Amino acid sequence: MRDPRGFTALIKAGLQGREDCLAALLMHGADINALDLSRGRGLKDWVTKTGRFETLNRLRRLQAHPLAEQFCESYVPEWPELRHLVAKATATKTTRQKLGQKIKDTFTITLPHDPQDNGVMDHLVRITTSLHSPLVATACRPLCPTSPPEIGKRRLAVAELLGSEPKESSGGMRGLIHGDVGHHSDPIGNIGYWK
Repeated sequence: MRDPRGFTALIKAGLQGREDCLAALLMHGADINALDLSRGRGLKDWVTKTGRFETLNRLRRLQAHPLAEQFCESYVPEWPELRHLVAKATATKTTRQKLGQKIKDTFTITLPHDPQDNGVMDHLVRITTSLHSPLVATACRPLCPTSPPEIGKRRLAVAELLGSEPKESSGGMRGLIHGDVGHHSDPIGNIGYWK
């Protein structure tokens, strides 16, 4: 769907610098290669021309990691760099290396900087949002654990997912859709209870 100037919603989000909207559209299947009808430019061209460099950076990060792997059943919550960093920290150092490190630590001024890609913060986000996280596992049940969000892949609506889900007894999502489970009013006027 396009506006009168031929821009798609994805191109408009890029023009306006709306990074979250851009990411949401991409993860729900928007065409990253779509061109506007008037000038024949793509998303990256418009983002660069309008000076939305933060948006361009977000777009590059999404393209570098197009699959939300933590939503897969096969995701292993392990940080690949941990072994290397532990081995480096526990390695024996000579006196010269220790003295050099001490001098470096004394005279180095650390300034705040952005988190590293695939660093500790990225790992923390993946762990806390993965299907194996206790925070997520107790709160929800994924309908498609074998099909995680991916750039350019159309996401099915909940109604479409529920249509392909096996029938359950009178509880669960089917029960909510068909009215087997619902609220009823309490004679005292408190919040309703489940049937």
